[in-house]
Amino acid sequence: MNVSNQEQKRVRLKQFLKILSEDPYLLNQDGLEKLRSLSEIVILTGYKSRDGLVNMAELVSLLLKKMGIEAGSEDLMECVMEGGSVDNFMTQRNKR
Repeated sequence: MNVSNQEQKRVRLKQFLKILSEDPYLLNQDGLEKLRSLSEIVILTGYKSRDGLVNMAELVSLLLKKMGIEAGSEDLMECVMEGGSVDNFMTQRNKR
């Protein structure tokens, strides 16, 4: 992978994370009983770590599958980057 491609991916990921940090669905935590820790999510999804590192894209994909959503982290990222919200993504994927 050349440097410009790596830089493009880094910039895209940074934009994605900024959008997520402002997403109303993720900010509105009212009514949630308890947020799960990363270690609980790893156990819940059955994620197998390599060298003690966690691939967050893979973990999100496994979590979506566990929730019955046949889409991956790339699908979520594409939806959000095209102006969609996490709520919209979850609602539309649950209808399928």
